Amino acid sequence: MTSKVLTIAGSDVSGGAGLEADLKMFEEYGAFGTAAVTCIVTFDPNDGFSHVIEFIDPEVVTRQLESTLAVHTFDAIKSGMLGSVENALVLAQKLKTNELPYVFDPVLVCKGAGTMVDLKDLFVDNLVPLATVITPNLEEAATLAGLEPIDSVEGMVEAAKIIHAQGAKNVVVKGGARLAGEDAIDIVFDGESITTLRSRKVNEKLVNGAGCSFASSIAAGIATGLSIQDAVVSAKEKVAHGIANCLDNATGVASLFHPAARTQPSPEVRVTVD
Repeated sequence: MTSKVLTIAGSDVSGGAGLEADLKMFEEYGAFGTAAVTCIVTFDPNDGFSHVIEFIDPEVVTRQLESTLAVHTFDAIKSGMLGSVENALVLAQKLKTNELPYVFDPVLVCKGAGTMVDLKDLFVDNLVPLATVITPNLEEAATLAGLEPIDSVEGMVEAAKIIHAQGAKNVVVKGGARLAGEDAIDIVFDGESITTLRSRKVNEKLVNGAGCSFASSIAAGIATGLSIQDAVVSAKEKVAHGIANCLDNATGVASLFHPAARTQPSPEVRVTVD
């Protein structure tokens, strides 16, 4: 039977990130994907391709969620940029009702959330406890954990333990290209043990969509029967191949190429697990 995965995320017209990235990644696992759109991200070519975000009315987002959850029986749900406080609260209620595996990419953009502290509280109170897997980057992990900026593996581990104590079942803190050194390092904490994933940094370019694609890959992996650890390792491999084969565009930030692990795998990509 074909697995089904739902993403709740913004639309990125560049095609490298957001729900466009999620749907591409779902298909790499042979899964069927649907999307509820929370916002639309465009770029102003007359202002250095700066981002312009148009938020979708929360009532429309709610109708999308109710529609797709009525139409399909899903095997996993992934969320990215939620767009508003109302959207986050509606999603939390739907997750409590459906009790599906939930991969939470805690994008720190939310209209109406006020300060960053308010946004942290919104996520920690309503969505973190529902997460099967949460995938913060260094900035997001520090914000959720209430820590100073993270610049070491030790800091990643500390943040992961705090976020797990907030209720997330599995915490994946992404060091990626932001952490100094030759390796892109991610750590996974399941409440008992720390697993460290390493791969060589394969591209010096700025690449859009790695975080979205990593979370959606984990969701698709879980939906198709992989264990949490195997899903995370698979996601890291697929994203690394996508970064190695990224596509240049006019914005100056390259687009991740989602099918690269299948169509043109890079010999540089090798993930080790400790």
